[in-house]
Amino acid sequence: MKTKNSRNNIAVLDIGKTHAKVILFDAIELKELAIFQSNNNILEDSLYPHFDVELLKAFIIRSLSELSKNFSVDSIFTSTHGACMALMSKGKLALPVLDYEFQGPNQIKQEYDEIRPSFSQTGTPRMDAGLNLGAQLYWQNKFFSDDFAKVDQILFWPQFWSYWLSGIAASEISYASSHSDLWDIRKEKFIDLFTYGIDTNIKYPPLRSAATILGPLRKDLAHETGLPKNVPVYCGAHDSSLALVSASLNQPLPCTILSTGTWVTLFALGSNKTDILEQPGLMISCDCFGSLVPNFRFPAGKIYENLMQKQNKNVVEGSTIEASDVSLINFENAEKAQLIYKRSNLEINFQDINTLEQERVISQILANQTLIGSEMIGAEGPMICSGPFVNNQVYLNTIKQNWSFNIFCEDDHLGLCKGIASLVKNKI
Repeated sequence: MKTKNSRNNIAVLDIGKTHAKVILFDAIELKELAIFQSNNNILEDSLYPHFDVELLKAFIIRSLSELSKNFSVDSIFTSTHGACMALMSKGKLALPVLDYEFQGPNQIKQEYDEIRPSFSQTGTPRMDAGLNLGAQLYWQNKFFSDDFAKVDQILFWPQFWSYWLSGIAASEISYASSHSDLWDIRKEKFIDLFTYGIDTNIKYPPLRSAATILGPLRKDLAHETGLPKNVPVYCGAHDSSLALVSASLNQPLPCTILSTGTWVTLFALGSNKTDILEQPGLMISCDCFGSLVPNFRFPAGKIYENLMQKQNKNVVEGSTIEASDVSLINFENAEKAQLIYKRSNLEINFQDINTLEQERVISQILANQTLIGSEMIGAEGPMICSGPFVNNQVYLNTIKQNWSFNIFCEDDHLGLCKGIASLVKNKI
């Protein structure tokens, strides 16, 4: 049965690094009505590893078509992972959409480091590979100059999808300021692309709030999906920033938001600790309202996956190990991260360690790193947790044992969807 139009059912396009989801969210009852999921594949059939845009389009069309058969879809909102952009030429992709994990931009790392703006200007730490959008731009311009010369517009990843849906281009503050090297957090404006040796004929679309309705769904997509032609398409925003919205509007501040997944991201809402020296993992970015928020992030989910792959499943009774004896180094880079013994500085060999011990210790160490990050950004107050690590009892208990305030856990998508619902409801 289709629900009534007045229910305000939002189709959330949640494009994560590993998976893409289409979630139909009831903004009145604050619950998920339907979820579709697909892998977010990386292709290596072109200039460099890149996202499979056509596969994502097909998945979105298929999911919206299924929703239109059983539900009223009253609006569409795009949310994506960070460090991703589309370089456009006359409304089409001029270059493939780079996978930020590709190490290509590190080819000219030293050269880029000499010209990139300071942390005090951007709030952005130097990150590996393509995690800084400025590094992507600089590398693509250097190595693919003929294709890059055709670029006339830069679309951030959420706004690429809202543009595809509506035909209207926009930029948005939470994405522009998130470890991009492209936004001046003090002067509140884009950094001139000439800084990166790039032709200033390339434009960013106008800044719009995440909850701006760009326009109705394109007629051809409405026809293909079976959705009404007047379904509004919102501008969209960075997924981590959207997870802050509900707490920002409905919780007493200060409070702390912990989002877990491929990346653990920790935000200190209501903190005034924005004059911080550059340190690995630490960042200052804008939320969806343009307010500065100190935050800390590291690829905990990926580190966990990489370290667990080193286990020897044949070891039933192996040696034990304590988290207090171990340090996590290079934590800001999933591929370089290592666990070492504090006394010897030697890397841990998991081949002789009991599998259950390994999982326990890795979980505790990742929790300890999360807590260290919370101190760096001055996080305090109630903590709202979401994502896969909420189901990791060792990780969660380690946080609880060392946190002086209440801790609340939400379902995986709920924080994101509640934030979107709050934005749409308040039209902020």
